[in-house]
Amino acid sequence: MKKQIVFDRVEVGISDINDGKMRFFDGNENEIMGNQAKLGELIGLENTRIARIRTIYGGRNSFTDYKEITEENLAEYAINNPESVIPISDGLVTKCSGIGILLPLADCLGAVVYDTRQGFLGILHAGRHNIEQYGPRKYIEFLKENYGSQPEELKIYCSPYAINYQIEALSNMTMTEAAMRQFFETGILPENIIDNRVDTVTDANYPSNSAGDIDKRFAIVAKLI
Repeated sequence: MKKQIVFDRVEVGISDINDGKMRFFDGNENEIMGNQAKLGELIGLENTRIARIRTIYGGRNSFTDYKEITEENLAEYAINNPESVIPISDGLVTKCSGIGILLPLADCLGAVVYDTRQGFLGILHAGRHNIEQYGPRKYIEFLKENYGSQPEELKIYCSPYAINYQIEALSNMTMTEAAMRQFFETGILPENIIDNRVDTVTDANYPSNSAGDIDKRFAIVAKLI
């Protein structure tokens, strides 16, 4: 696990394959919840203070469901809950300092979004399903419509992801090309995106579905400081 401060008020923690599974598929769910809690402790938060993005694919037609986390609904999304009871979403946002957002990942892009003027934080789960439905663009539009965000004032930090994964429905654009194009279309400035270009498919430090790690996940967590 490692942590770093990105931008001026956002602290990020990232696990790797050595830190254990970060999403429940089979086996001991308490172990997975413990792994998530350790990642939260890395940035100084208890498990009751960390909201979880839980995205599933079966039985859904839309993958652009974005919600706000407040003090009032945090308990519903907190990682001390079993996975099955956490509400489904494709991205979260919070205005509250001291609340973390955690996202388990394999090859999908986890985008930490920071509104520099208003000082709030969000994370988007930009996987194939979301990107095919123009999820990165819709997430920024969600922030504009609901919070008055100005795209030129937003900064984005990208998790490790499958950089060269091709999205067939979008003319085989790579995940990088498709996601960045959609961000730029909203008015996000290229200089405001930190893309570390860490490829989960080729970097052995991270699990990758494309590389055969079907039941493994790492995770990214972020909070306002």
